Amino acid sequence: MKKILFYGYNMEMGGAERALINVMNAIKDEYEIDLILIQDKGVLMNEIPKEVNVMTIRKNNISYALFRYIPFFRKIKIRRMTSKKKYDTAVAFMEGRAATWLTDMNQMCKKVAWIHNDVNRFNIGISEREIKKTYSKIDRIAVVSKQSKDSFCKKYNMSEDKVEVVYNLIAEEEIKEKSLEFDPIKDKFTFVNVAKMRPQKRHDRLLNAVKTLKDEGFNFQLWLIGNGPLEDDIKKMVDDLNISDYVSLLGLKTNPFPYIKKADFFVMSSDHEGYPLSLLEALLLKTPVITTDVSGAEEILKNDKYGIICDVSLEGLTNAMRNILKNQDYSQIEKNLSNYKGANGGIVSQLKELFEPEK
Repeated sequence: MKKILFYGYNMEMGGAERALINVMNAIKDEYEIDLILIQDKGVLMNEIPKEVNVMTIRKNNISYALFRYIPFFRKIKIRRMTSKKKYDTAVAFMEGRAATWLTDMNQMCKKVAWIHNDVNRFNIGISEREIKKTYSKIDRIAVVSKQSKDSFCKKYNMSEDKVEVVYNLIAEEEIKEKSLEFDPIKDKFTFVNVAKMRPQKRHDRLLNAVKTLKDEGFNFQLWLIGNGPLEDDIKKMVDDLNISDYVSLLGLKTNPFPYIKKADFFVMSSDHEGYPLSLLEALLLKTPVITTDVSGAEEILKNDKYGIICDVSLEGLTNAMRNILKNQDYSQIEKNLSNYKGANGGIVSQLKELFEPEK
């Protein structure tokens, strides 16, 4: 059986982390899989396939400080961790520092790296000089949308021949099954947002839109699902804007799918994304979408076929939500969604070809 190594950071709830689990599930019968993480923490640890061997970098604070800040120690650590097996393929599934670990390896195997974001809007965590040096040594680079590819190639002068668009997988059958586990109570028009509470997701933009629409007299509710570093700020903002009667803070849900399925619209307010899995999940559950114009949105919604793409601004988001609340006529979108079959398609075959060792 071929051997493949993945590098990640942790398994906190996030789109890239969920995509990694889906990829490992898709190939676990054909590969012996090792996964190196900084720490084995996060709510998604339990979802890693049981066949996967997990190794961790951070054993204590002193050794981790040496690993993090001194390249010599970093290379020694990586080479020790990867010396016991001969891998056919190694994959930095997270962008940035994980890619340098990939090039630190002292093995002649195929090396693949992922870019999950639009690099024009997202800092991947290492310097431009190091990005060019590191990614030039990697055999294949997978990006999650066409816009992400364009941004990456142009910004870092990368050859388009080695960069490939690979859309993220979602666990379609599992999502459908989980969406039926319970039936949330809903008695008014409902928007739902599922996102890590961090700056790029712009919950402040969404909450200000809710405030404006409440003041205009619209009757609706917003289910807000997730947690994160800005959770306390978001709770305070709900109170300060006096919209607690419109916003339900539901916290982190390992199964948000019944809420997505029940809602009238999924709404995403981000400043930037790569290829947002949450939109795919909403469409799979036949829930139309309002999203800011982030990377991947047009490819997913097919020019507003399955939802509405608005400007990346408070005015754009408010207008889109207002138009839906005012007209509540989105029958064409619902009709289109009734024929939506999912987006996985040939992605698994593409992944297997991407991971196939060089001849």
